[in-house]
Amino acid sequence: MKISSRFNFVQQVFALNMFSNLASDKKGTDHELTHDLNTLLQALLANADMQKFMDNWVVVWGPVVGSYGMDAKNPKREVVTNAMYVAANDKGQYVVAVSATNPVSKYGWLVEDFDVRTMVAWKELLEPGIQTEGETVCISNGTAVGLQHLLTLRDQTTGTTLIDYLKFTFAQTPHPVTLAVSGHSLGGAQSSVLALYLDQTLHMWNPDRKVVVSAMPTAGASPGNKAFSDHHSYVMGTRTLRFWNKLDPVPHGWEPNMVEQVPFLYYPYLQPGALLKGIAAGALSQSLIGSASVPNGGYYTQLQPQTPPLPGQVGITQTRAFSAAEIVQAIFDIGIDEVLQALKITGEAAQLIKAQLNVYIEDIANEQTLDELLDELEAYIIGKYGAEGRALIQILEVLFLEIENVALFLAQLALQHVTYYPDLMGTANMHALSQAIINNLVNAGALDDSYTNRMDTMFDPRRGLNLFVKLGEMILKILTPDFLKANGMGQLLS
Repeated sequence: MKISSRFNFVQQVFALNMFSNLASDKKGTDHELTHDLNTLLQALLANADMQKFMDNWVVVWGPVVGSYGMDAKNPKREVVTNAMYVAANDKGQYVVAVSATNPVSKYGWLVEDFDVRTMVAWKELLEPGIQTEGETVCISNGTAVGLQHLLTLRDQTTGTTLIDYLKFTFAQTPHPVTLAVSGHSLGGAQSSVLALYLDQTLHMWNPDRKVVVSAMPTAGASPGNKAFSDHHSYVMGTRTLRFWNKLDPVPHGWEPNMVEQVPFLYYPYLQPGALLKGIAAGALSQSLIGSASVPNGGYYTQLQPQTPPLPGQVGITQTRAFSAAEIVQAIFDIGIDEVLQALKITGEAAQLIKAQLNVYIEDIANEQTLDELLDELEAYIIGKYGAEGRALIQILEVLFLEIENVALFLAQLALQHVTYYPDLMGTANMHALSQAIINNLVNAGALDDSYTNRMDTMFDPRRGLNLFVKLGEMILKILTPDFLKANGMGQLLS
């Protein structure tokens, strides 16, 4: 395999950041998930070809994984909510890598990502006496909860927390050391906040202040209000280097004027429908409720808001239209009964629709288009109800097209939020090598065969449908009678 030029430090930090996500999507015990992530990290970083891209990095603490709430409901089938590790090289450089949202983590989505309607004063998370400019400097409750989880995670071998490790390693270090804290997506928000926490508690674990803490978040949403953004800039200054793709909706959250732009990011290639606009309005509402609780702190504001974006491009050929079976499966995953109830479709009509839709999800490989499905549904329903069934068909047609519009948007989101970042950061040529190393582990029996397509799965834009299902609760709330009547689905509501 031909190896191209060596990565610079920023690219190496980004690669280490992305490696923290390699146990995502998996289920098992805490010990099994930690073992798998550790096996992957050790193999990747020790590989001679990988070291032609990277410096000679080694894991010096962790990896640690944590499962919380519904993610830890079954101890034998847990999923990773948060993962983190520390790597070091022989140049006196250390990196704390924080994982992104695990696509199968309900707790990660609902609490750490989306709990922005409540804010927590930053000073409550620090030791007494540390200057934070008072009560107005606040972060979202979800980010605060995530920070506490990161600070309490313990290495399975040593039993140490991150602070324990840093104190043991740097309590008396004679030489200057750099400590970069990095993460992507959820990890982008959490890593920037963790970096500030470590810097403001430096006296606890590095009293000689020889360690220079920096933050390199990628694709993160804004973790706090304007007062927090200003405070972060005041403390961290030029030691924060933020990267974001201009077409990635995630770093547009939760700053109000940026949230309003989200439905139109892919226009005119994808025109926003009413349902997509409703989801964005719901996100905006959560943001405004959160900042309203601390009015003197300002709205949610990105860190280093003047940072120019990376030049993303709309992926026209990389995302294809979903099949009818995929759309129908997503509706069932959200809750077909709840969707039909919101549409006021009950009784025999609801049972007939459910029975017919079930036909289309028996074989998920079905490549029938949505238009073809709607034609068949129309013939089926008209055959049952005659002309009176046309109102029902119109409702279903509008609903399905609105859902398809949202699903296509979310597929593009997955492309822009995950798949394109290695290209934009200049690390994409490491992708095939990483997967080859992982495949060798599978072939050797060190990992099960579900890891065979690990890198491809991580960067698959089809994950957009998974996100669609995660937004199911919000979608159901949007399907109010007023919304339905305003968008051509209200005929049965009168």
